Amino acid sequence: MKSITKRGLLGLFGGAAIGLASLSGAAFADDAYPDRPITMLVGYGAGGQTDLVARAAAQVMSNHLGQPINIANKPGAGGAVAARELAKAKPDGYTMLFQSNSVVNTSPFIMEGVNYTPDDFEYAGMITTYQLGMATQKDSPFNTMSEYVAWAKENPGSSYGALSPEARLYIGALIRDNDLDINIVPLQSGSEMINALLGNQVALAFSGGLHYRYPDELKSISALTTFRHPSAPDVLTIAEEGYPMAMDSRTTLFLPKGTPRAILDRLAEALAGAETDEGFKKITAAADIPIQYYDVDESYAEMRESYANNKAIIESAAKAAQ
Repeated sequence: MKSITKRGLLGLFGGAAIGLASLSGAAFADDAYPDRPITMLVGYGAGGQTDLVARAAAQVMSNHLGQPINIANKPGAGGAVAARELAKAKPDGYTMLFQSNSVVNTSPFIMEGVNYTPDDFEYAGMITTYQLGMATQKDSPFNTMSEYVAWAKENPGSSYGALSPEARLYIGALIRDNDLDINIVPLQSGSEMINALLGNQVALAFSGGLHYRYPDELKSISALTTFRHPSAPDVLTIAEEGYPMAMDSRTTLFLPKGTPRAILDRLAEALAGAETDEGFKKITAAADIPIQYYDVDESYAEMRESYANNKAIIESAAKAAQ
């Protein structure tokens, strides 16, 4: 029987150590994460609701992670421009996207060239819910969607502000079903939407909820969600008005496909801190933005469920238009 020398034992253990290091290198890298600044893409312009929440969340997360999180606004195509940039980034946790999940669960069904599915990205949590709705000036002569349709028939050529493909979907259905003549004004951010309404440049606009910051100047005529808004509980949902098109949207932390689960969990833990952070709660409360945190697993489930739900709604609407 061949004996094992001291030198042989050292070589054996040394080789094993190298093997373990190579197998667990990713884990060691995850443990060190983050060791440099992180870039957070935002798919809308500065000043809107998504940008506002992103900056507040980034501050909380930065404090938790011990590294700066730098905001980079990349507006265009309802977040698709930013999503494309994210998809090309390394899956190392240093580039993320803070965006409405509509870029994955709605845009692919209504935009040419956008074909994302929930499996194209990773998710590190969700933090707020949009109070999606139709907003107008406080003194507008209509208070419900039905009243708006009647008004638009009598006032052909009125303008509607749209800052996303989803916004165009709703007005497109109203135009088609009621033979309306409405001009669609493209907008790049929530702040542009607010300015368009306050400046009477549009008679109606799709809003993610930012208009609730102006209760003396603006009002809702329809909740485009499955629930009535906490900020306007008496306003009917679009489904209650006879249009089965209610779709919910949430601010979501997207990561490139292949980002390690350990990094996703680290980011989700940091994002969870916003739920109880007084500064974050103050900012969202001032803008009437409901907080509803989802962890990693809950975010994946929500993305897949809402993707299937919205696909069915939009395909049904398209079929009705034929």
